Amino acid sequence: MAHAIRSAMCAMLALSITSCSSSGNEQRGRQLPATKVCESLLPKKVAGELDALAGLKEFTQHHPRGIESFASLLGSLEASQRGQGDQELCRITADIERSRLFTVAIYFQWFDAKMLDPPPKPMGSNTTPYPLGVRSEAYDFGATIYFSCPLGKPAPGGKLLRAGLWTANTKLTGQAGRNARITILNAAARKIARQLDCLDTANLPETFHKAT
Repeated sequence: MAHAIRSAMCAMLALSITSCSSSGNEQRGRQLPATKVCESLLPKKVAGELDALAGLKEFTQHHPRGIESFASLLGSLEASQRGQGDQELCRITADIERSRLFTVAIYFQWFDAKMLDPPPKPMGSNTTPYPLGVRSEAYDFGATIYFSCPLGKPAPGGKLLRAGLWTANTKLTGQAGRNARITILNAAARKIARQLDCLDTANLPETFHKAT
């Protein structure tokens, strides 16, 4: 299951990057600092992680959604049992040398807790677990956080909300890159959890242990 999810994420990332590259100037808007992208999604300290991940300080945002309206959409999808597809919150890009495109895409999806595989033991050298949500990890191309968000209803063994992040052409690599990815994703997940009124039980602390 975990392998299938990762393969699907890689395929979707490849498609999204191709789409961004092929549309050229049509998708490029004004340049924004990391604190302003995605409707000011990232707090100042976390915005610095985006700068470091890209090795740049200005970005273009694509079809960003307001946190309140996006959270409302997630709530309606969960209630209607139609939440299995990825819902992209925002995509961030920046041009780097030789026409390569730095890309970060952040998405959310309702996920059946019974489908969550146990993490492999030992964890692969390119995957790092973190003490966030029910389970979280970062790898060399992205990160995921699964957290409980029952929307006011008891949900023992029920649905989780999965936050995901995809990246391409990052400057930071290895453990530093994985730490940056999970920090950015955790900030986004906290904003959504707060809007859905489940931050108190989601286990998404503002600060947490990051691997070295």
